[in-house]
Amino acid sequence: MISHASPILKLACLAVAMAALAPGISGCSPGHGADAVAAGSTEAVRPPPTPQVELSPAQLGAIRVEPAGSRPFAIEKEAVGSISFDEDLALVQAESTLIAAAATFDLTRKELARVQSLGENNGIAPKELEQAVSDYQTAAAALKAARDAVRALGRTDEQIDRMQASGKLTPSPTGHRPVTWVLASLNESDSPLVRVGQSVHVRPLAFPERVFPGQVAKVYATVDPNTHHVPIRAQVRDPQGLLRPGMLASVTIRIGTPADSLAIPTSAAVREGDGTMTAWVTTDRRRFTPKPLELGLQADGYYQVLGGLEKGELVVTEGGVFLSNLLEAPPAD
Repeated sequence: MISHASPILKLACLAVAMAALAPGISGCSPGHGADAVAAGSTEAVRPPPTPQVELSPAQLGAIRVEPAGSRPFAIEKEAVGSISFDEDLALVQAESTLIAAAATFDLTRKELARVQSLGENNGIAPKELEQAVSDYQTAAAALKAARDAVRALGRTDEQIDRMQASGKLTPSPTGHRPVTWVLASLNESDSPLVRVGQSVHVRPLAFPERVFPGQVAKVYATVDPNTHHVPIRAQVRDPQGLLRPGMLASVTIRIGTPADSLAIPTSAAVREGDGTMTAWVTTDRRRFTPKPLELGLQADGYYQVLGGLEKGELVVTEGGVFLSNLLEAPPAD
């Protein structure tokens, strides 16, 4: 009996020894052990405390605090452009094609009239008549297509008739004019938002401090298959004649009325080492906490705030970098 019971006694002793080594684990209450593990997991994922900087009265003079407010932000699109010649090259080409087509049509019309007047009795073969009719019909179709192309580029029927009758292009103004043309390349996805008549601001690279206002005059119907950009043509005011064909420029197109939005001065946004933007906020003007920002448009020294702040929240508008440096500074010995 004693030899049979010895293994059982050994197991009991081993269990007692394990319980002594791991007092947090109970063999009689398995649920208690699971609760302990869960509690340990909760402790491990607890978020770190929010960083905070407290300033002394002397340090408060290095910062400026203002409530976050709202400002109007224009809804705009940016494009790259260049100063163009007064003449629309596409229009010049279309007008040239029209004049050539009109001349060909007039020639085939006269030839058909000659062949028809002579007839078979004067040695005109039926094949020659058929050829004259075919040439006339082809020329008429080409003339119609040329007129439609010029009309699509903005010329009126009266102007087209005058060009066709005279055989000359529409005369271009001579001498300096107080307006000039700008060609811009717009992203394909932005093209449905742009309309003729919308205001534009042109900033040439040669005059970065100057803004030349104008309006969209034409949005072309074709998309460049290589760049997926849509060309637009704008007329801008240049009373001093500073702009020259070929100059590069940035073109800003206003596609909607300005909308009020939460805003902070650009000096209030601090760029962190990882590239994120933050602002320092306070409730008592003594303790300051950084908050991540989601920014939108930038205009006239202000950022549009899309997320991270509430209207009226006290924001450090000057001295945010100073607070960030204090937060990153190693503790004093």
